[in-house]
Amino acid sequence: MNDLTRLAWPLAEIGDNFPDSGPRLSWSDLWAYGIALLVAAIVAAAVMIVRRRNDMTIHCENPWKLFRELCLIHDLDHPSRRLLASLAAVRRYEQPAQIFLTPAAFDANDLPEDWQARAGHLRRLKDILFDKQLS
Repeated sequence: MNDLTRLAWPLAEIGDNFPDSGPRLSWSDLWAYGIALLVAAIVAAAVMIVRRRNDMTIHCENPWKLFRELCLIHDLDHPSRRLLASLAAVRRYEQPAQIFLTPAAFDANDLPEDWQARAGHLRRLKDILFDKQLS
């Protein structure tokens, strides 16, 4: 270390006389710390975005957020959520959450032919949404 650095930072050599002190950090070591800090910042930003997206206390006029909240309240799994969203699209509802208000929408008789295979799942969903009392 040159004399100017010693004068500028007198504490720079603390620990140099310990036998197992290991090598000093150099500027090239900071790349790893910088990358780790960048990854941590990206993860923190992603967590904040997901938390804000799923925050149901904030007023919003997003119909898909309402649909997601209703699915969470009824404890529906992902295949059931996809089926309800598809059913709302087949029924041509403006808002996907309208499916939660219309028991007649679950009648598979007037649905296209490829929906007949899903009739059992639709019946179970209708039972969950309309026949079970929420506590």
